[in-house]
Amino acid sequence: MNGESPNKLFYDAVRAEASGDLDKAIEIYSAISQETHSANLHANLANLFFKMKDYPRSVLHFRKAIWINPGNRDYRANLVLALEMAGISPKDLTGSPPSFSPRFQTYWLVALSVFFWSGLLLFSYFLRPRLGNSTTFWVAGIWITGTFFLGWGFFLSRMESTKLNREVIALSPSSQTEDPANGIPLRVFAGDGSSANTNVTPGTSLFLDLDTKGFPRSHQSQSGEKWFLARSSSGTNKGWIKRNEFDPVLDLHL
Repeated sequence: MNGESPNKLFYDAVRAEASGDLDKAIEIYSAISQETHSANLHANLANLFFKMKDYPRSVLHFRKAIWINPGNRDYRANLVLALEMAGISPKDLTGSPPSFSPRFQTYWLVALSVFFWSGLLLFSYFLRPRLGNSTTFWVAGIWITGTFFLGWGFFLSRMESTKLNREVIALSPSSQTEDPANGIPLRVFAGDGSSANTNVTPGTSLFLDLDTKGFPRSHQSQSGEKWFLARSSSGTNKGWIKRNEFDPVLDLHL
């Protein structure tokens, strides 16, 4: 597949899906996603995994599609359905609206900078003695309010960006050695023999802890397995999880 163009592979995947060969369609779409990303691509993958009743991976790819196109209501509605089918409450989705998506962080920063400096120059003009104090007061009030609003928007977008850079979706590996009915364990120590602090349902969003350098906190066992320290969205449950038991929403090189 590596020698073929993404466009040809995309149409091959569409034809495979239309013929009912969902496994082949997933294989092709997954190969394309290693080279390029689009909201439509990940939404198609999410729908295919949903049809295959692999709801956790459907959640993962709907999250990726929403990252690329945060304003798409269909993606959000389908994500809620996939979460419910996976046995996960969608209540965590009631966070910041799409306008505060990490994709708009740069826009908030530019708007804040332009408004702040433009307002500062305009405010300096209104400070001239020939203008009354009431006019100066109103101009200052509008400038301060606008600066606060844009600053708050940038802050929320930055916080969402920070969370997104750490977010992973818990997934059952193909060679699950433990009872999948109990979920995926978050272990006390980074090792297969460790007991679990708690178990999470596949499809659950987890957030990787960072070390002092800002990288995901990890440990490599003697067998070569890589472990990461992760916690729930509320932060109350945490533990070590193997690399093959999750996939990141963003393309993090882990």
